[in-house]
Amino acid sequence: MIKKMNFEDIEKIFAREGVTRQVFSGDSMMMVINTIEPYANPALHQHSQEQITYILSGDCDFTLGDEKVPMSPGDVIKVPSDVPHTLTPTGEETIINIDVFCPIREDYL
Repeated sequence: MIKKMNFEDIEKIFAREGVTRQVFSGDSMMMVINTIEPYANPALHQHSQEQITYILSGDCDFTLGDEKVPMSPGDVIKVPSDVPHTLTPTGEETIINIDVFCPIREDYL
């Protein structure tokens, strides 16, 4: 069965102050578009899913474990399972990023 949508039609979900997400999920993987305003505070967290993050717009510092990695449009980073991480806006532009999770994050459904 084909599951097709346009992200313009997917509901924006409030994640926290200054952060919304749109979720598209398959049976074993998930893609999320996050919109992060420059004033949003970082939220250090970890989860059992492996994650890939791709920055579409905006500049940020991506903290992964004990390392801080500057990221800008076009940059992509792999987040291993159970490693604490967060994204901190560093500019005035809204950050838009794509996260891919495998397996899916049930808490995002």
